[in-house]
Amino acid sequence: MFGKVISSNTTKPIIIYPNNGDTYNPETKTWVTNPHAKTFAELTPKWLKAGARIIGGCCRTTPNDIKQVADAI
Repeated sequence: MFGKVISSNTTKPIIIYPNNGDTYNPETKTWVTNPHAKTFAELTPKWLKAGARIIGGCCRTTPNDIKQVADAI
């Protein structure tokens, strides 16, 4: 849904720069793995359909996550 809203308001490329779904706990200063997070392989087709033209990764994104994006494209 976000892609439709964004793409209707800009002609600039839509960039997706997600983290891997883990959350940061500022009290313990540690990352907590999200066992329910979807993989980049599952999400990339949705991002593309929503209008994404540049897909990268942020916090805790691994080379395997980026490979999943490349393979999905």
